[in-house]
Amino acid sequence: MPTLESFIYLCFAAAVPVMGAIAVIMAIQTFTLGTQAHQEACREKVKAATNPDTSTHAAYYLGFFHLYPNIGGGGERVLWTMIKAIQDKYPFIVSVIYSGDGVSRDQLLQNVQAKFGLTLRPDTIYVVELSNRWWVDHKFPRFTMLMQSLGSVILAAKAIHQFCPDVFVETVGFAFTYPLIHLLSTRIPIVAYTHYPTISSDMLTMVSSREAGVNNNNDVARSPLLSALKTVYYRAFAIAYSFAGSFASTIMTNSTWTQNHIVELFGNPKMTKVVYPPCDTQALLEFAPAPRQPLIVSLAQFRPEKNHKTQVEAFAHLLQARPEFVMPPVEKSIDSDTLLEKCRNGSVHYPVLVMLGGARNIEDEARAEELRQLAKRLGVERQVLVIVNAPWSQVQEWLRLGKVGMHTMRDEHFGINIVEMMAAGLLTIAHDSAGPKLDIIAPAIRGVMPKEEEESFPVGFVATTVEEFAKAIALALDANDQIVADMQKAARTLVKAKFSEDAFRSAFYKRFDPVVRWLDNQRSTDDD
Repeated sequence: MPTLESFIYLCFAAAVPVMGAIAVIMAIQTFTLGTQAHQEACREKVKAATNPDTSTHAAYYLGFFHLYPNIGGGGERVLWTMIKAIQDKYPFIVSVIYSGDGVSRDQLLQNVQAKFGLTLRPDTIYVVELSNRWWVDHKFPRFTMLMQSLGSVILAAKAIHQFCPDVFVETVGFAFTYPLIHLLSTRIPIVAYTHYPTISSDMLTMVSSREAGVNNNNDVARSPLLSALKTVYYRAFAIAYSFAGSFASTIMTNSTWTQNHIVELFGNPKMTKVVYPPCDTQALLEFAPAPRQPLIVSLAQFRPEKNHKTQVEAFAHLLQARPEFVMPPVEKSIDSDTLLEKCRNGSVHYPVLVMLGGARNIEDEARAEELRQLAKRLGVERQVLVIVNAPWSQVQEWLRLGKVGMHTMRDEHFGINIVEMMAAGLLTIAHDSAGPKLDIIAPAIRGVMPKEEEESFPVGFVATTVEEFAKAIALALDANDQIVADMQKAARTLVKAKFSEDAFRSAFYKRFDPVVRWLDNQRSTDDD
């Protein structure tokens, strides 16, 4: 029979871990937030540097956890278009950007104007500069995803220490920051815009099947034991990622593919909605639909996952199957400037594959050179151009003159470059998966050209294998003027309806308006 003494010991034993957990939580809160006086001083500093319109509504402060606001990519277009939409509808909201770029607010806004054509008011924008961004930039030799995720938590703690917002907006994909924010305060809604899940069931499948694309170390791909261990690591990481993501209050994703994976992982379908990124296509939509030259234009960074090799192999397969497309030996090899001039004159008589892309580093440069060497080995180098870091003005000219666009990445989460090619009037071919399949090129041509009486005219082509891409290129090059015009019209109509800035703003307001109403209710309750 238990005694009073044993009962007291039992209660004490049960209380110790609970008290320990509470102590840890309080320590994290104290270490991250600092003292109340510290946070009040931080807020006063932000108030002194900004001037929101509080004539009809008290100010709210949003913290945007976006460590790369000055890069100028698609993610940054989403960030700044989001902030612009907030300025236009909610002049009482201050956007505080947690940045690791080391660029001042004024310089940031000048760059945003130059890159995206967005004019933002500085009076409701504040930049909190974070040091040690290498926590998420460094390519750790082992457990890269885990180390970078933990690094994002450290940076988020530093961000909140410098300024604790009313709403935490995460726009890069660092879901492991969500539990920290929730731990600090359940009163801070967490709004997420996810471009790409850190891990997905597709990645788990690829690791389990020992594909080298995910196993960066080929030794892992070749070893059943190492692949099995990495699969266990990925599954454990996926469980932790799912737990972290469950703390988000509302989630926006950039595509149906991303949404499906995020819902599978985070398990919050009602609060997860697709908000397509705003694509700057106005100038491209104004390109004349004809005449077009037999150029197959590719537009993507020279990164390994973009799978440029398939493009060269598909083009070589096309020339082997269609000898009439092969440039005669008497024709001189042409460089990019000469080809552009011939395109302007309408004197290009043989298909040319033009591969445009940015190179971030020496590794990307090496990949571009490997493509040139591959074209040489396949005997098609005279009709393949690999152009690295071309200025946007030149890229636009290639898009204006070309007839066919091609993108070969499997499981591209969205594909802004695909939207750009369609807007420019190119008959666009993409991989039959993920964003292109589900959101962009739908309806699509899969090997057979459409009939003119079809009600829903296809907007492009999808393919999977080298042979399918080669067939799609041939169909696009052979398409008659009426088919080309109908596809261009259908594609451009889709682009304007789904992927414009206005479409983004409308979808964003639907997701963000309830957050503002929740803040209002909280403030009203506090006042009562």
